[in-house]
Amino acid sequence: MNKTDLLSIYEELKSLITQHHEEIIAFGRELFACPELGFKEVRTSEILSSFLEENGIPCTKGIAMTGIRADLGSGDGYHIALVADMDAIYVRDGAKTYPYHSCGHSIQTAVLAWVMKLLKDSGLVDRLGGTVSFIATPAEEFIDFEYREGLRQEGKIRYFSGKQNMIEQGVFDDIDCVLSMHINGDSGTLFDIRSTLAGFMVKKAIFKGLAAHSGVIPHLGRNALHGANLCMNALSYMKDQFPKETGLQLHPVISSCSGSVNIIPEEVVLESYIRANTLDELMIAGEKFDLCAIHSAKALGLECEIINETGYMPLAQSKEIGDVVYEHMLEICEDAKIVKNVVSGASGDVGDLGYLIPAVQFGFAAVKGRVHSCEFEIADEENAYINTTEILLKTVCDLLAKPELQVKHEDYLTRKEFYMKNWLQKEH
Repeated sequence: MNKTDLLSIYEELKSLITQHHEEIIAFGRELFACPELGFKEVRTSEILSSFLEENGIPCTKGIAMTGIRADLGSGDGYHIALVADMDAIYVRDGAKTYPYHSCGHSIQTAVLAWVMKLLKDSGLVDRLGGTVSFIATPAEEFIDFEYREGLRQEGKIRYFSGKQNMIEQGVFDDIDCVLSMHINGDSGTLFDIRSTLAGFMVKKAIFKGLAAHSGVIPHLGRNALHGANLCMNALSYMKDQFPKETGLQLHPVISSCSGSVNIIPEEVVLESYIRANTLDELMIAGEKFDLCAIHSAKALGLECEIINETGYMPLAQSKEIGDVVYEHMLEICEDAKIVKNVVSGASGDVGDLGYLIPAVQFGFAAVKGRVHSCEFEIADEENAYINTTEILLKTVCDLLAKPELQVKHEDYLTRKEFYMKNWLQKEH
């Protein structure tokens, strides 16, 4: 397809956005007013599936409990996934705690659902070939552990993340690339591109000793708290073995200690997230954590049990697809309004997708108030809903129209095998 034809399609898409400008924003407001926690996004799923089906886009519901997938195209050719998070988080306002979309996930679902509608209305996917799928994923926020553990015990989920359950179920097995977006808190810019996210894993070390009267026979006890304290010192020294650029973050806390002031504690629980910017460094840090805990316990005649909870992989974005997104950002604003290559300490399960499939999650500014707080407010609806829709539609158009942009991981199956065995720790 030549440049003139592409420019004509861009104008056609912009005209469609203008025609539905108020509807797009209204849909965003409707979803923002429907905050639901992970794996509880029942009403959100109903709103999205109804919208898709009313616009002639059939969808599959109930994936990983509340997730949705809808497809446009023949199923042949390059396959793009538009991936949105569905869940909200708890926020606190004085004595009141309630679910609230203070991470902006409602914007993702609204925009990407409308991108699907406009692709359907324009017939663009059929004209250019290929396939585009809308995948709404539950439970991105890593919270509400007691509820999720209950779901796991009931066999309804295997992992605490919606995307991880969907990956295991094969939802992404036929996808070639992932497009997503996420709100950022930088009010001085409009967009960010090629940012990274840290990966993390969750560790719980349970130190087990022997209780005894602390005043009469302390020497007959084995103090589990001593083991945990020794481990915390070891971990602080361990951090010096990683260069600054790895972004290693390790801040252990003692979450439980048995006994009372006159009893040698026989069980102490030490917990920590481990964060790092690369998968290799994260895996090494996890191994070193285990060694620190196990050998601190052994040094004092204690036992140590380590419980792992799978977190999220680091996100390294696709440069090739990011370049396409960046070019369409420049059609909206000057370069000074676009932040590039931010190294973030935040995490997201889009990192897991980015390991398996070339992925982009660009950022957009639209916030008044702090992200993840009750002060969060969508102040720039034009940028949140309209500009992002334009960027995504044009990017989809380019990826379908230009074979030289159609990057994919040919070794997807090998990557998934490693991921399932070494990250999710599931044996096949």
